[in-house]
Amino acid sequence: METDIELINGIKEKKDTDCLKTLIDRHSGIYIDMVNRYISETKNGLVKEDLLQDKDYSIYSAAINFNETKNTKFSTYLGNLAKWKCLNLYNKSNKFPQESLEEKKYIFFEDGGEMEKLESIENLQKIQKAIEKSKDERIKTIFRMRYFSEDKLVPWKKIAKKLDLSIQGCINIHNNYLKQIKNYVQ
Repeated sequence: METDIELINGIKEKKDTDCLKTLIDRHSGIYIDMVNRYISETKNGLVKEDLLQDKDYSIYSAAINFNETKNTKFSTYLGNLAKWKCLNLYNKSNKFPQESLEEKKYIFFEDGGEMEKLESIENLQKIQKAIEKSKDERIKTIFRMRYFSEDKLVPWKKIAKKLDLSIQGCINIHNNYLKQIKNYVQ
């Protein structure tokens, strides 16, 4: 029975697919266990499925990048790579949450600490017309990007970068304009 190092050398030097298959068979459990441990089914189901489908490639990539002079077992190296891949995806998804187009239909007005949402298509069309009439190009850009462009709600960070403003500056422009057009849409 070949050692992990022999299998890895066979992959690196000879591009031996049998070595890769053996390594995948031997270490798939570690990779799957780490994905299951660090990515929850309910919150990130799609991400988890993608990670599990990338198992063979991830093991191949780990084998190619493995450095035996670091005195680490391949199984430990692979487990740590899978763990950090999961944690990075988890942190990224929490930092930039994605909202669906269905959730994006709502524009909120703040009124004395309470939020009121406008969700009718008619009101959204009125808001869109009011925005297009605005002379301030920043307002047009903010609302187009935030509500009327992509399938996902565009994060404030992306809008701020495009306008070369701070995130809070964009939010302030957004909220001030909403106060101006609130009566127009009701």
